[in-house]
Amino acid sequence: MQSSSRRRTTVLASATALLSLGVLAPVTPAQAAPPGPIVVRVVDGDTLEVRGTGRVVPDGVIARVRLLQVDTPERGDCFSRQATARTAELLPPGTTLRTESDVQLKDRYDRYLLYVWNESGVFVNESLVRSGHAKAVLFEPNDKHWKTMSDAETAARRAGAGLWSACPAN
Repeated sequence: MQSSSRRRTTVLASATALLSLGVLAPVTPAQAAPPGPIVVRVVDGDTLEVRGTGRVVPDGVIARVRLLQVDTPERGDCFSRQATARTAELLPPGTTLRTESDVQLKDRYDRYLLYVWNESGVFVNESLVRSGHAKAVLFEPNDKHWKTMSDAETAARRAGAGLWSACPAN
């Protein structure tokens, strides 16, 4: 069994050899991928405004993001305030997001359609559904995480979480 110091030396030597052979290329700060968009504000439970950093949303552009496969109650409907508050808790202003798109990047309202993870690594779309703050909804062809989302809704319904017990129409 190698000591951790010896392993680091072996890994460093291997990486140096791969760099010299051109198998690996050093990454300079200019080549590193830009961070994801930054939350400006939560509009409602399933919509955000973000400032782009050049990865998905153009750098400096303020754009609306619609969380994919999530439908939270509309303003004034049962559990809408709780859903918006939960999204704001998961994505406070200034949060840098990790995002993933699906087949369609934008909807007919010019909103970016994205799956979103916060700085703690929480898959926000799934978290909202699992906690009962949102329903899972499939808008084809965007179905990349549909199994995860539908399983989260099944669990929330069974548990009577959030809107599943608070709102009689559900």
